[in-house]
Amino acid sequence: MKDTKVKNLLATEKKRQKSVINLIASENYVSKDVLKALGTETTNKYAEGYSGARYYGGNEIIDQIENLAIDRALKLFKLNPKKWGVNVQPHSGSPANIAVYQALVPRGGKIMGMVLSHGGHLTHGHNVSFSGKFWKQVPYTVDPTTEKINYDELKKIAKKEKPTIVIAGYSAYPRKIDFKKMR
Repeated sequence: MKDTKVKNLLATEKKRQKSVINLIASENYVSKDVLKALGTETTNKYAEGYSGARYYGGNEIIDQIENLAIDRALKLFKLNPKKWGVNVQPHSGSPANIAVYQALVPRGGKIMGMVLSHGGHLTHGHNVSFSGKFWKQVPYTVDPTTEKINYDELKKIAKKEKPTIVIAGYSAYPRKIDFKKMR
């Protein structure tokens, strides 16, 4: 890298990341393979649209990469590609959440998510987020004593409010989620 100031800043950030334990879920460390892939010529491409149906040319290789990711995701979750589709494009949780909400929850419908102050995320129905403007938040919290999800209380709220979806993923809740109980 020719720009030594940027090079030094990047090196300092790398050192900082190696010296801390980061518990912010959206800042998980990518694998070295992902880091290498993000530092390739693919970063020069803006592949708007879907594989095989882009808005402009020059995306043949990007389409192949995206199709490979789709095939691998379908295989990972043991999904039949004739019945299921996978969108591997979102680069962060917010666009992914928008896609899910728009697909599954009617406008004005209910989204049940952990409140922000207990580890939830802005996109789980908080009123300053897009989700709070289009959907109704049904909040749940952690037990104040154990700081863990009270699954019995969560179930009680869900039965009463009947949300379209219950979010079982968080921004700052570090504990293991009992997905069987969430169902």
